[in-house]
Amino acid sequence: MKQDLKNFEFGEYRIDEQNKRLMRGGEHIPLTPKVFETLLILVQNAGNLVEKSELMESIWPDRFVEESNLTFNI
Repeated sequence: MKQDLKNFEFGEYRIDEQNKRLMRGGEHIPLTPKVFETLLILVQNAGNLVEKSELMESIWPDRFVEESNLTFNI
């Protein structure tokens, strides 16, 4: 995986963190905001274990949501 200031690249995909976009071969792949946040957290932590509670707190801070929301995003 290649990373620069606000971009992550893996395979033919590129995440533009600043503009909140996932690209594949120059084509925009639309994602909901929470799905994008989930993907970004996982990519930022590539090679490391991210606990479910850590994901939940990062994506939905100070809110109670059911675990099924995380399952849906993944």
